[in-house]
Amino acid sequence: MKKFILFLALILLTSCGNKNSGNPLGSALVTTATQSATATTKIQPTTQPATKFTSKPKMKKNMLIDVPYYSQHDYPTGCELVSTSMLLAFLGFDIKAGELLEKGYLNAVDITEDSKNRKHGGDPDKVFIGNPEKNTGYGCYSGAIIYALNKYLKPREYILDKKYDIIDLNGIELEEICAEYISKGVPVIMWASIDMKPTFINLSNSWIIDKTGERYLWKSNEHCLVLVGYDEEYYYFNDPLAEKDTPYLKRLAERRYGEMGMQAIAVIEN
Repeated sequence: MKKFILFLALILLTSCGNKNSGNPLGSALVTTATQSATATTKIQPTTQPATKFTSKPKMKKNMLIDVPYYSQHDYPTGCELVSTSMLLAFLGFDIKAGELLEKGYLNAVDITEDSKNRKHGGDPDKVFIGNPEKNTGYGCYSGAIIYALNKYLKPREYILDKKYDIIDLNGIELEEICAEYISKGVPVIMWASIDMKPTFINLSNSWIIDKTGERYLWKSNEHCLVLVGYDEEYYYFNDPLAEKDTPYLKRLAERRYGEMGMQAIAVIEN
């Protein structure tokens, strides 16, 4: 009986505080490899990850990169796409968030239900889950955005006679990212949470990945932003739900970044 009461309390707890009854604004899926009685999650990067640093890199005391800012007003659950469009704008490309889907740079897959009311969908590390123009959408992970960046940028290398290195920074600490990329004028897409508030799991937000049969858990309150600067106290972000150069306390941002599996992407123009 005690076990039943504890299980019921857990269900109620994870169902409270969700801004959108299962699909929080601007959210994306959980990224760390986890296992539970009901679901598993995993990351499958599509590029070679950046090398972890063996010693603490030196960095400037402060830095702020001027990156074009876009709001996700028209894409309530498309923070990943909007952040990607900001990064591409910084590189000199003009493409709206929705066009990344409309023009086939990334595929979108809806959540469906079978005859037994079981939810089915895609792998968020490979496709966008749902519709970014609706509050019922979900989002995607770094692997999906890396795929979209490759598909968008690689054909343009021949036209522009430039090379774009798309770097998977999964697992790299924010301070190291700032030293190696931000301090050198390279903005970074990263996953954290809305307003840097705690992420949480609502057990109703899961589905079976069609191609693998695995059950996938969604981490609510997730958010994707563009890291553009830092000083001694804050990291600065182009936050699609806030404004350009939004400051968040370093320790708080690092905690939320960790909760989302330390996912980040940089693009270097050569």
